[in-house]
This record gives sequence, structure tokens and C-alpha cells, in this order.
Amino acid sequence: MSDSEPTPAGELVHVRIEERAYQIWEDEGCPTGCELDHWLRAESETTEAVPELEMAEGAGSKKKS
Repeated sequence: MSDSEPTPAGELVHVRIEERAYQIWEDEGCPTGCELDHWLRAESETTEAVPELEMAEGAGSKKKS
């Protein structure tokens, strides 16, 4: 697996962000040109809601000395 491929926890976070961004888009009436705003808002909301996934993802890639 290359370094650019997401881990399973990373994939889960990505899917949650994608789903939330879509929900925001629908809630706002499906406007065009707001994709980045919706993604960033969803990313912020999602990463605040699931910090344990980020911690688990980061811990798996680092070795303890």
C-alpha cells in the first residue's frame, strides 16, 4: 500500500465528510459553486465529531521509541 492511500479509518472519515457535505448542499437548496464551502464545513463538523478516528489513524502510522 502506498503512502497516498487512505487507511480504513481515513476512508471512513472521508465518507462521512462526503455524506455531510451532500446533506448541507441539499439543505441549502442545491446551489452551484459552493462545493468547497460545503466540503470544508462538513470536514470541520465531522472531524470535531469523530476525533477518536483521527487519533487511531495517526497512532497506527507512528512507532513509539
